[in-house]
Amino acid sequence: MIQSMKSTVLAVGLVLAASGATAHSNDVSCDADFAYNIDIQGDDLSFSSEQQQKVLITAGDSLYLDGEKQMLFPEQLALLQAYNQQVRELLPVASDVAEEASAIAVEAVGMVTAALMQDEPEKAEEFMAKVEKISTDLKQHISKTHLRPQGVEDYFESSDFEAEFEALVETAVTDFVENNVGEMIAAAMSGNEEKVKAFEQRMEAFGKEMETQIEAKAEKLERHAEELCMLVEKIDKKEADLVKAFGRFDNYQLITD
Repeated sequence: MIQSMKSTVLAVGLVLAASGATAHSNDVSCDADFAYNIDIQGDDLSFSSEQQQKVLITAGDSLYLDGEKQMLFPEQLALLQAYNQQVRELLPVASDVAEEASAIAVEAVGMVTAALMQDEPEKAEEFMAKVEKISTDLKQHISKTHLRPQGVEDYFESSDFEAEFEALVETAVTDFVENNVGEMIAAAMSGNEEKVKAFEQRMEAFGKEMETQIEAKAEKLERHAEELCMLVEKIDKKEADLVKAFGRFDNYQLITD
């Protein structure tokens, strides 16, 4: 029972990963990888890798590759301008999706915590504070002015994240089992059907409430994630056009398959 409940709560928590996850629909499938970190500083857009700037597009639409200014013909410049605008549009959309995913995750975990720790509000509050910190730590890699794809990936692959969330789930489930399940078994064995029925109703009401509140928001998030994927697809196509017109950019492509 403990393992099953742990898996359920952990699955809810991993909604936090939606900001970096693949979105799917009948028409959209997006699993592109980003080769660089993206930064917007005023009118400048830059791509960097391992703290080394690789691409810089300045306010005057000048293009620098590894610090070297490139000479562009009008057609190439027009493609660069369109590409620059699309990448700029990507960051706020990605940030909004991350924010929305984190909010849903925190709400879902909060509902689970409230159900499991109903009789221990102080522990529930402590648990939620730790969950919110996880969400905050994740979002530091995604904002309206920067995107750190490798940071997101490293965060979820780190043993610290897994261990931290596993410890939180272990605490919540163990406390719930200790404070409720044993009591319910004893009530059932003693014939106290009212107490058992009240507990079942509480769990059923919790399940329905969670489904009602979270499902609609999750569907909205999916639509926004699909919009994000469509934007990534547009950028990928524009980047391909830029590479065709300016072959040197091939070695600096942001989106890789």
